[in-house]
Amino acid sequence: MDDFNLEESLIQDAKEQEKNEILLSLESWESIRALDITIEWIVDRLIPKDSITLLFGKGGIGKTWLSMDMARSIASGTPFLGLGTVKTPVIFVDFENPLAVLNTRTQKLGEADGVFFWRANNDKIKAPKLDKSDYELYKQLPQGAILIFDTLRASQDKDENKSDEMGLIMGRLKELRDMGFTIILLHHTAKNSDKIAKGSTAIVDLADHILGLTLVRKKRDGQEIIVDDEDSDGDLVYRFGVREKTRFEPYQIYLTLNPDRGFELAPDPQEDTLKEMFDYLCEQGSMNKTKFLDDCKPIIGLGQKKIRKLFDIGQGRYWKIEKTSDHNIQKVNPIQFGSFSPLYSSEKGKNENSVLQDDVNTDSPEIQKTIENSEFGSFSKGFCQSAKQEIIEVESIL
Repeated sequence: MDDFNLEESLIQDAKEQEKNEILLSLESWESIRALDITIEWIVDRLIPKDSITLLFGKGGIGKTWLSMDMARSIASGTPFLGLGTVKTPVIFVDFENPLAVLNTRTQKLGEADGVFFWRANNDKIKAPKLDKSDYELYKQLPQGAILIFDTLRASQDKDENKSDEMGLIMGRLKELRDMGFTIILLHHTAKNSDKIAKGSTAIVDLADHILGLTLVRKKRDGQEIIVDDEDSDGDLVYRFGVREKTRFEPYQIYLTLNPDRGFELAPDPQEDTLKEMFDYLCEQGSMNKTKFLDDCKPIIGLGQKKIRKLFDIGQGRYWKIEKTSDHNIQKVNPIQFGSFSPLYSSEKGKNENSVLQDDVNTDSPEIQKTIENSEFGSFSKGFCQSAKQEIIEVESIL
C-alpha cells in the first residue's frame, strides 16, 4: 500500500472511530425513559426550580410588589399566598425602581432575611446588563440562588422586537439556569393586549414557564373580563398564573391588592359558576353528560365551549364520570364531598389550604374523613349523597 492510500485509510479509520465515539456518547430513548426525575418547586405550582420563568403584566400592575413579596417568602421558606416554598437566597436585580420606592415597599412588606438587592446604580458594583460583557459577574453569585430581573426591558439595551437579539439575551439567561440558578424575569405586556407578552416571540419561546398578572373583574355568570386603568368599579381582582405555554402543570390564583400590605388571596370568579352547576347536578342526581351540559347552558348563561371548559375544571372536584355499558354514553355523578379550591384568607401569610372555622364540628369522624380525603383539605357548602337524597347543608368553611 503506498503512502497516499495509507494516509487515506488512517483518515477514514479516524473518522469512523470519531463517529463511534459520538454514537456511544448519545443517550438512548430507554435510558432517558428510565430516569427517575421529579419536578422541584421553589414556590409550589408557580415557580419551578432550575428554570426561566417569565412573569409578565402591564406596566404599573404590581409585578414588582408581587415579586418582592415572593422573594421575601422564598428567602424565609414561609408560604407565599398559602403555597409552600423552599428556603433559598434571593438576588433581586433591579433596573427600574428608585431607591425610595424599594424603601417604601420593604417597609410595608416587613422584615426579610436572605433577600439582597443588586441595583443598576449600586454605589460599589453596578448590576451588569445582560447584553454587556460583564454579565459574567452573575456567574459569581451563589449557585442555586433565585435571580429576579426587574425588568427584561431595563436589564439590556437590545431591541425587544428582534428575535436574534432576544435570542442572545435568553441564551445568556439559559447559561445561568444551567449553572443551577432559578430565573424569574419580569416583563411587560404588548401595547394592545394584556394577554400577550411584549416583543419578539423568542422571549416566550425560550422561557421555560410563563406566568401572567392580569387585572380582571368578576361578572355575574362567573366569566372574566379585562378592565382598564380607569375602571374603579370596586370588586376588582387580579389573576396570577399560567397564561401561555408551560412545560409544567398549569395553575392560577386570584388576588386583591392591599396598598398597605401587598397582594392577598381572593375568591376564584369561576367558583360560583361551578357551584351552580354542582347544585343543579345534586338536584337531578346522576345525569347523562350531554344532557347535563345542555341543561347548564341556560342556567348559567354560557356557551357550549365555556361550559365544557368549566366541566373539565369541576371534574374530580364536584363531579365524576361513570362509564356505562354503552360506551357512547357517559354518566355524571355528584361527588359526595365536593372540594373547593383554593380557599382564601385576607390574613397575609396564612395557609389558605388549612382554614377551618371554629363553629364547624371537626371532631366528627365523617368530617375528619372528608378533610383527609379532599384534595385541598376542605369541604363544600352543600354536598350530595345520592341522586334522590336531600342535599345536606353544612356550615361553610369558606
